Formats: sequence, structure tokens, C-alpha cells
Amino acid sequence: MTATLWALLCAALLGSLHLAHAQQGGSAGPDFFSRLVTAPAKVYGEVKKVGVLPKERYDDKLFNHTGFREWLLRQTVLGEDVSSQPPPMSYKCGVFVNHNYKIIFIRNRKAASTTVLDTFKVACKSQSKLLCMRPFDAEEMASRGVTHDEMWSSYYVISSTRNTWARAASGYDYTQDRWPIKTGVCGNLPFRQFCADPYLMGKMANLFRCGTQSSFRGDDAWAYDFYHVEPAYHCMTDAAGTGMSVDFLIRYEHLHEDFAKLLEILNARRQAMDPKLPEIRNSKMRWMKQGVHVQAAKNNASEVGESGMWKEDAAALVSADRHAVKYRECGMECVNDIARFFAKDLEVMKLEMPKQ
Repeated sequence: MTATLWALLCAALLGSLHLAHAQQGGSAGPDFFSRLVTAPAKVYGEVKKVGVLPKERYDDKLFNHTGFREWLLRQTVLGEDVSSQPPPMSYKCGVFVNHNYKIIFIRNRKAASTTVLDTFKVACKSQSKLLCMRPFDAEEMASRGVTHDEMWSSYYVISSTRNTWARAASGYDYTQDRWPIKTGVCGNLPFRQFCADPYLMGKMANLFRCGTQSSFRGDDAWAYDFYHVEPAYHCMTDAAGTGMSVDFLIRYEHLHEDFAKLLEILNARRQAMDPKLPEIRNSKMRWMKQGVHVQAAKNNASEVGESGMWKEDAAALVSADRHAVKYRECGMECVNDIARFFAKDLEVMKLEMPKQ
């Protein structure tokens, strides 16, 4: 697709928001659907860690790799009613650890987790190797003389959050954009169908080989398009699923602001824990995995003189100019379907649907 065509498409996408406002009587403020996808979680910053994340959710040797597949077989192939219980996790929580600073980071996919990890990666290379974050390793943990629960209780646990409706729409884009096969049954899957069953992305990818194996190689490749759209609460709550198992939550919509506050806390802990450890300096964060749609919209915004919208902490506007369009076209049925599927996430983050 040519750059000119991209620019025209993105200009139309950005302009659709203004058109929607005009159709509502010329209101200068964002409409319901724009507010729907840009509202950040009300639980953020330092939170009270009530309990530990069960080790079975992140230790590969303890994680139940068959639970979700059995649930999927019963629901999809055998046609059984499995609605009485929430689906098992399709994949383990992505846990990264720094034993020097006693930090744990949990990946919440499609919530800037790659950007946060990349920032630590840059710090590891440019500031100190002591700042490196590495995937959880049970043997390394044992060599430090701590157990799973001891580590979780004493380390500072961090994760990120994102508006539920925006995260769902982003997962829809991300999984489908990565499919190398986009013809026939693997052609454009309607957003309406996705909202009715977000796991449809993984079902299509596996049943019709639309792209799972090409997107992510390895024994767990089949789960790739499932775990990029599944609820996030599994990886930030205790065994009961009600208490938080994290100390700090970074909002996607206020990434730089919250990350700066996080560094203040980590450096204060460092000073109390071991002053000889290097201070963690705040470096410029680079948004990772923005996708072709966001990049094109950014370029077009610069061309038409609207670059001001791309301030560092304006990531939520990506949702306003793209994801709101999906929900506006699909209507309240899609909004409510996503709310039902991610009901536990909404409860944990205390995120409510805006008033119409």
C-alpha cells in the first residue's frame, strides 16, 4: 500500500471522530466511544499487595499446560456448556526478575509491557548490567536461597494496565495483523464476531492454520493468539483472584508519568537496601510494537499539523483515533460483550463504563 493511500486512510480515521462529534450537535468533547476506550484504570501507582501470585501461574514446570486445551475441546468440539467456571489460563504469566534490586515485572500483554521491559533492557546496556531483567528461572531463584512465595513477598512487584476495551481491540488488531494468510476463511474477521468470542482469534488460527505457527514458534505456538486476548487479572491477583499480588501498576495511558514515579520508589528502596547499587536513571522510553496503523497515524498527524496530539503521555489517543471507531460502528452490543468477557478485569481495575 502506498504512503499516499496510508495517509488518506489515516486522515479519514482521525476525521471520523470529528464527524461523530458534529453529528451529535457539534460537541467539542469526546463522544461516548472515545471516552470508553481512553479511560484509565482507577487502580494504579502503589497498591496494597495482599498476597502472592500462585507459583503455578508463572513457573513453567508447575503450570498446567493441558487445562485450557481440555476446556477448549469441551467448549468448541464437544459443544458442552462450560460457562459455570471461567476458562483456565491458556499460557503462563510472563514474569521477569531482577534479583539485585529485588524487582519482579509481570507482563500484561497489549499494555505496553514490551516498552517497559525494553526500557530496563536499555538501562542494562547503557547504565549497568545489574539492571538487567531476566525471565523467571526457578533454579536461579533457588540458588538465592528463597522460595517462590518468599521471593514474591519480599520483592517489589510491578505490572501494567490498559483500558479493557482498548486492550481487547488492540489484541484483535495484533493477532490478525500477524497472520501471514489473509485470504479465504482467514480473511478479515469481523470485529462483531471477535467481541462475541475473543478466543475466536486463537480458534481460527489453529483450526484453519491462519498464522499461529508463523507468529510464534515452539511447543506453545498454538496458544499465541489466545493469550494475547485473554483476561489480565490472572497475573495480578492472589490465589482467590480478589486480592492484588502486585505493589505498583503502570497505566498505559500515563506511561511516562507513572514510570517516573516508579523509579523514585525503586531508587528509594535501593538506597535503603544497598546504597552501592547504581541509581536507576530515567531515560527516554521508546514505544515498542506500535503497529503499522499507529505509525501511519503519527506520520499523518505530523503532515497535517496535529503533532501536538502525540505527546509522550498521550498513548490513549491511539485508542481514540482507531479503536473507538470499531466500537462506534459495532455499537453497544460489542461494548457489552467485551464487558462480560473481561468482567473480572473491570472489577479488579475498578474501571466502569462511561455514562452515555
